[in-house]
Amino acid sequence: MDRTELKSILRQENSSSLNSLPYDFYEKVDEYIRELEEEIKKINNPRSVESKILEDEMQSALNDVETIFIRRIRKITSRATSNAFSNISSRQDLDKLLESERKVFEATLSAIQIARSELLEPIMNPQDRQDKGFAKESIISEKADEEEKNRTISQELPAEEETGKNNISKEYFVVRILKDLPTIKAMDNLNYTLAAEDVVVLPSMNAQGLVKRGAAYPINQE
Repeated sequence: MDRTELKSILRQENSSSLNSLPYDFYEKVDEYIRELEEEIKKINNPRSVESKILEDEMQSALNDVETIFIRRIRKITSRATSNAFSNISSRQDLDKLLESERKVFEATLSAIQIARSELLEPIMNPQDRQDKGFAKESIISEKADEEEKNRTISQELPAEEETGKNNISKEYFVVRILKDLPTIKAMDNLNYTLAAEDVVVLPSMNAQGLVKRGAAYPINQE
């Protein structure tokens, strides 16, 4: 890479079309700039004519590569926007992108499509929004019913044959839950959905575990 080649690439990026870049373009530019820095260090006289010429060349190279990057990113995001609002997906010229540039295109396209689905589509297609609303309410209702069922089960002592109160107290503890907890599968093979301030009877191992974690407080542990 040299000044002439960099200027040539800068000129071709003035057009609105996407142009191919060497796959190692940015690496070559970096090498070119590092070489200029080394030459300036060797001169070791910032006031000399040679040093000033090299410094100007280096600054020009930095400005040129930044301008090339900005122009290409604008073209890429513009094409991603057009794709997001088109019924026909066009990937023309994408083969001219560097790998990192292709990632920019895909990420921009995805972000626009998600925003369009969440913000614009409900306005443009109110029926879809209504259908999704009903579906969401149904899911919430079913989840609430399931949680209530689990809560009821969690507060019932498992039936045991030929056992007295003393035996039960050894295998189960009564605890007060101190914070909301995810559903757990206890040692008695029951699912417990626990919320703060619930008073429940749990298998001793599960109850002791919650107490140790500071998630529950024993009520009648002897």
